[in-house]
Amino acid sequence: MSEPSSDAPSQRTVSPPADRYAAADTGSNVTGKIVAVVLALLVGGLVAAGAVTVYRLNQTPDIKGEAIGVEVVDDTRVDLTFTVTRDEPSTPAYCIIRAQEESKGELGRREVYVPPSENDTIQINASVFTTKRAFAADVYGCGADVPDYLRR
Repeated sequence: MSEPSSDAPSQRTVSPPADRYAAADTGSNVTGKIVAVVLALLVGGLVAAGAVTVYRLNQTPDIKGEAIGVEVVDDTRVDLTFTVTRDEPSTPAYCIIRAQEESKGELGRREVYVPPSENDTIQINASVFTTKRAFAADVYGCGADVPDYLRR
């Protein structure tokens, strides 16, 4: 007699050779926890550093310059009258003024020292020398970190 044939799959389990693979770690994953804590501290430190930077940038004294009068004297000079308003008028400042052609191209610029004052707003008259006849002039910006060469 012949043996009965079975169409059922074999129930035998196959496992890799024991000496080829390291045994699975069934203990706690301490290394993974340490890495997670270090990464969390690193991200927290970066967020704190960013917050400090934003705070420091926003704590800069507010200094604003505004052109109130422009006179094109000739092909090489523009006279500008402008006001400077500061939160801390006792601190010196400086402003960059510039002359422009009609298409807003810059023809000349100058840094102007703004001395300490008792008033929040002061008026300054200054000239800008140009490479050709200017159409307009304005105050590009002002700051509190006065360059050494402008200090008197």
